[in-house]
Amino acid sequence: MHEAEGDLLIGGDRIKRLHIDLEAEQKQDGSAEWTLTGHLHLTEEQSQLLETDRPYRLQLADGRCGQVVVSRIAANPDRRELLAVFLPKRKPYNRSNRR
Repeated sequence: MHEAEGDLLIGGDRIKRLHIDLEAEQKQDGSAEWTLTGHLHLTEEQSQLLETDRPYRLQLADGRCGQVVVSRIAANPDRRELLAVFLPKRKPYNRSNRR
């Protein structure tokens, strides 16, 4: 896991300069998008803007970006902040790909 900084886009708004712990990151084949997994460090006020199981766009300060879904928001026992667990947004199931 390593630390990063970035913005979380929420519709027409954004939460700027978030502290992010990246657990996994992988560039998607044939795309500029990244598959990102980790934690966002949030204030109580910032957490009020988020909903679980809703897709957001995460833009890292180094230019990487990807669609993520916040799966859980919980108190960080070590600090006075909240941690939001995020996972990559899953691609919709495509029946035409079935055999």
